[in-house]
Amino acid sequence: MKIARILFVGLMTASLGGCGASLPKLSTGSLFGANQESPIDRNNDPATRTMDVAATSARAIKCGYNFDPAKLKNNFLATQSAANPTDLPKLTQIYDASFNTVSKALVSKPDYCSAEKTARIKLALNRHLAGDFTPSPPEVAEDDSLFGGWGKSSSSSSSGNQGANMQDMMR
Repeated sequence: MKIARILFVGLMTASLGGCGASLPKLSTGSLFGANQESPIDRNNDPATRTMDVAATSARAIKCGYNFDPAKLKNNFLATQSAANPTDLPKLTQIYDASFNTVSKALVSKPDYCSAEKTARIKLALNRHLAGDFTPSPPEVAEDDSLFGGWGKSSSSSSSGNQGANMQDMMR
């Protein structure tokens, strides 16, 4: 019985040894060849930041937010040109084109400013006004596929919906 306990403790120690952070070579990441390089964020380049700030500014104007769009543009371009001054003419052109395109597209949408969109615009605008010019996360599109509604909670019962809701089924 004593040998069984010793073997059990030894087996458990060896099997759980790979779960700790003290031995980086003996972990689950090493089993599958963990990637040592950090992934490159391709959505945070100067052109993407420029288009996001310009679009947010145009949307905020459409929804009636009280801010100075020229000051936001100048602060953004000054921040971006500090890193690479040679890109300033290109970024100015991208900013103006993005701002004008979004502004013209929103003219024909009188019901654009829903509560959800204004909350997202307010969050992005406050970030940009504070000097954080990282692009906003992409909007999550509705998934109308066969299993798209599973796992979502709904305010109504599943009898009125098209299809089953997994959370309603588990209740």
